[in-house]
Amino acid sequence: MKKYLHWFGKFYSRVMMDFIGIFIFIGILSVLFGERGWIPNEDIYAISLFVYSYVLPILVAYVTGNRVQETKEQPDGRKTGGVIAVMAEAGLLVADPQVGLLGAMLLGPCCGFLWKRILEPGLRRRNLGIEMLLRNLFVAAAGGVLAGFSCFILASIVRGMVEVLLGGMEYLANHNLIFLMSPVIEICKVFFLNNSLHYGILVPLGMQQVEISGGSVLFFLETNPGPGLGILLALFITGKAKRKEYASGIFAEFIGGIHEIYFPEVLANLWLLPAVIAGGTAGNLCFSLWGTEAVTAISPGSILTLLLMCEPGDYPGVLLGVTVSAAVSFLCAFGILCIKRRNKEERATEEKKPGEEIEERKPEKLPPQGERKKEMIHKIGIICDAGVGSSAMGAALLRRKLEALSIGGVEVSAYAADRIPGDIDLAVCQSSFRKFLPREMKEIEIFEIESLVSSEELDRIAEEVKKRGEESR
Repeated sequence: MKKYLHWFGKFYSRVMMDFIGIFIFIGILSVLFGERGWIPNEDIYAISLFVYSYVLPILVAYVTGNRVQETKEQPDGRKTGGVIAVMAEAGLLVADPQVGLLGAMLLGPCCGFLWKRILEPGLRRRNLGIEMLLRNLFVAAAGGVLAGFSCFILASIVRGMVEVLLGGMEYLANHNLIFLMSPVIEICKVFFLNNSLHYGILVPLGMQQVEISGGSVLFFLETNPGPGLGILLALFITGKAKRKEYASGIFAEFIGGIHEIYFPEVLANLWLLPAVIAGGTAGNLCFSLWGTEAVTAISPGSILTLLLMCEPGDYPGVLLGVTVSAAVSFLCAFGILCIKRRNKEERATEEKKPGEEIEERKPEKLPPQGERKKEMIHKIGIICDAGVGSSAMGAALLRRKLEALSIGGVEVSAYAADRIPGDIDLAVCQSSFRKFLPREMKEIEIFEIESLVSSEELDRIAEEVKKRGEESR
């Protein structure tokens, strides 16, 4: 089940991240020119409504239809699945534009699968002399049938689903109970299911609420940097040996919005999970009580993006929610870490022999997976869930370290877990993310590290690259 949820999240996070610029475009126009904006203007605000209601759903339908149709043998083949999805989405938009985005997320993959598995195989068995004619007729007929189905049947089904889900969310919001979602959200985040939750559930529902009321609190629930900030602050104070790394993590979490920074820390010490849940619950309670809303999807979860995507009147609520969640998470995590350290010291004291000094253990460096190779490394892939967050930051840091060692001719790039090219010489990922890598990577050497932005561990990789280059000369 977890595997399928993770695939679902990767699929839609990759699609939605392609359109982050559109979400920001909608948000800026809404904040500046909306009914409660800085400079209200109906005509300009209508542009953002048109883009959200029609342009974005059509783009999502087209891209998702093509993504499902793609194969490894033909990654850039004809975009027929997307074309059929657009025609089907047109029928849905005529019936009810308010459910366009959620409908596109359903129609796109279904149309791509329909063409890939049913229509195109049937077309291949026909006379090649009239293949182009049959192909166009198939596309037109399939698009027409699906457009009618979307208009008269699917629109009602999706509308019913949305009404039920939004009714539940509205009930929680009206009774200040949004915080009850925090345990599920925070647990999903630390197990790398944050993209599945955010892009697959919260963003579509939030956009539906925006269409109805002009804003939604759902956009803050997963993107709030407060819980992770509190964890990293507690680790910074209690972990003297890794303070430089934690300081970088605090910046990346709070300003950069890269939440994956603190996931391995919680997974390595699950006693910290209650602290994250407590922080998320406190922050979401503040958002709910203040009535804080964002006008569009938030990505990445940076404090800057949170403020950018809401109206000025909601700034105090955003700052209060983030601050409270960080404070609660910090206090809980600090108490847990102190208790754990004290218990460890007591056990060490009991086990110590008379006259024997307690020797502090330093963390061992994790060796590379498999047998050490001798070949030069020309291409390194830094791997994370979507290939744009912690992996992009880690790739940038590693490139600087290679430059500092005067190592040239080595390409370092960030990749999503399911978009890893076969020509890389070395893959680098977090230890807790190893199980999400595809089976096809068995032939590629993999380095597992605790954090993709750990300066010490990236130094080790850079030294290994240098050593391989010297040995192969």
